[in-house]
Amino acid sequence: MSNPKEEKHKSIVKRLELKLKVSAYEKQQVTEETSSLRIQLLKTSLLQDEIPDLKRSLNEVKFENKKLESSLHILSGDNEELKAEKILSMQEIPDTQRAIAELGDCRHGKVSLEEKLFRLEGDLTARKAIGARDAELKMSLPG
Repeated sequence: MSNPKEEKHKSIVKRLELKLKVSAYEKQQVTEETSSLRIQLLKTSLLQDEIPDLKRSLNEVKFENKKLESSLHILSGDNEELKAEKILSMQEIPDTQRAIAELGDCRHGKVSLEEKLFRLEGDLTARKAIGARDAELKMSLPG
């Protein structure tokens, strides 16, 4: 058997070997965490470099949005004006249709009157001719 001193030394060595393994494991963990933190730091740095570009893009989009809102406001006003004009036009259609119908009636009446005038002129011409003939006859009769 081993002597107690030797056993004590072995026990101390085993403990120290175990501590060494734990320390090596902890060192590996710290190394991995450090590496991960370095990667995150690089990513953060890259992202910070993008911030001015993103802010500029955001400002451009905001400006474009304001222009579009202004255009929408103008177009909405134009649309309301056109709606009002359409309503007025729709209200004028019956009046226009009535005027067209009256114009048609007037044209028909004009044609009828022209025909009647033509007949009356014909009748007048015929009466004049008859009157002239009657006058000739009266003159040719011994009287």
